[in-house]
Amino acid sequence: MKSERKIGAGLSYVSTILNSLVSIFITPFILVALGDVEYGIYRSVSALTGQLALVSIGVGTMATVMVARYNAREDGNAKKERENFLAMAITASVLISLLVLVIGGILFIGIDGLYAKTLSEAQLSLTKRLYVLLVLNVALYLMRDVFTGIINGYEKFAYSELLKVFRIVFRVILILILLNLGFKSIGLVVCDLIVSIMLILLDLVFCFGKLKVKARFYYFDKILFKTMFTFSAAILLQTIVNQVNQNLDSVILGAMIVPERVTVYSLALTIYVAYNGVGSAISSLFTPEAARLVQKEESQQVLQSFTVKVGRIQLLVNALILGGFICIGRDFVSIWAGSGKEDVYLISLILLIPACFANTLCGSNSLLDGYMKRMGRSVILVIMAVYNVVSSIIMIHFIDYWGAALGTATSVIVGQICLMCRYYKKIFNFDIKGYFRDVLKGIFPAFLLAATVGFATSLIPCPVVLVRLLLGGTVFCLVYGIVLIRWGLCAEEKEIVLRGFRKVAGRRRKK
Repeated sequence: MKSERKIGAGLSYVSTILNSLVSIFITPFILVALGDVEYGIYRSVSALTGQLALVSIGVGTMATVMVARYNAREDGNAKKERENFLAMAITASVLISLLVLVIGGILFIGIDGLYAKTLSEAQLSLTKRLYVLLVLNVALYLMRDVFTGIINGYEKFAYSELLKVFRIVFRVILILILLNLGFKSIGLVVCDLIVSIMLILLDLVFCFGKLKVKARFYYFDKILFKTMFTFSAAILLQTIVNQVNQNLDSVILGAMIVPERVTVYSLALTIYVAYNGVGSAISSLFTPEAARLVQKEESQQVLQSFTVKVGRIQLLVNALILGGFICIGRDFVSIWAGSGKEDVYLISLILLIPACFANTLCGSNSLLDGYMKRMGRSVILVIMAVYNVVSSIIMIHFIDYWGAALGTATSVIVGQICLMCRYYKKIFNFDIKGYFRDVLKGIFPAFLLAATVGFATSLIPCPVVLVRLLLGGTVFCLVYGIVLIRWGLCAEEKEIVLRGFRKVAGRRRKK
């Protein structure tokens, strides 16, 4: 299982980074191919149908947890209970997909009224065709969620993460082919529909063919159903909170300040969302292990050791990205966003620094999933989302978009770090001070030293911005890596890193 997790972690970072790069570089091509008008219609319909995904109730996450827990049991009833649960989970997933189709059908009736004042008859016809195809795609996406959860529950991370890489590459190739053939926006949604059908078929073959998964309904488990309902409600709340945190700031700003200022903040928000994606890319890989620890009723010390291990891995990656951005972020923004967008750098830092520490707590979040105690976390996040909205509106009046950044940052600090730590102490009786001491030990000093040296290097006068960017980034990475290996990592972590270097060096010598 450890090798599966290592391969999965590597592929997870590859897929996350690849997806971010593809989003940045393929968007201009799509815009040119579709034109401003059709691209606007496509984005508008995509946003509308994307809201249907809010009915997702976390069946995939629950499948991961429950399958891992059943697999950890050694009693004779585990197999029967697992098959019964899978039958209930797959049924719930199918019903959710059917619900999406029903809601989508109801909303379809109102499309004429929604777009009548802004679209011509031909554009309205295109909108309806796009809408139908996109609703079908959302339904398939939600149906596939349970099978992805089952595969992760069996800890087949190499397959699941490799499939993500395949999906990104295949989708890009298909988009380029269909757009070059002149299919335009219809080609984009047909492409996504084809990819969704392929992925769900591959998952079905892997689950029922390779893993020999069996789903059989023996009885209606009322206790399990109640647990599923509560867990699903918590997932729904968390999904809504994520939508608020990632999108509402731009909506509020759009109503309160000029569009040019909204653009600056939106660019910083793009960096923030990408950072969270890469920074938490491997968090789901630890959910099965957390579920096994819960099933075996391990002690508080074992559970805290698990969260420290996961937290240090997360901090290693998050500190690497954050430190790199501190050193080269100004030059990156000037190249990526152009002149006049200098504030993007500072706004991004306001958002990224709290997120760096919040992401280290994902091990504790996995344990919450294992205990099916997500509701407390979701309630805290909902309260802080409301605080984020109210505080942002108030502060924007006084300090422009800095108010939105500070509102989001303080909501992360208070909610996702301070209040969640109190919640973890209540649920698991964790030693919070000991947790952060063990997680930060060695890594945080290496981060501070490397960021200081790298930032100082980036201040060296150089007429070519790209050269200064590469120099600052290289110096930061070298100092960060050397200090970590020499002083920052514990013996086990150091051995893992050195073993990886030895494998790479051995392969090069063979070549």
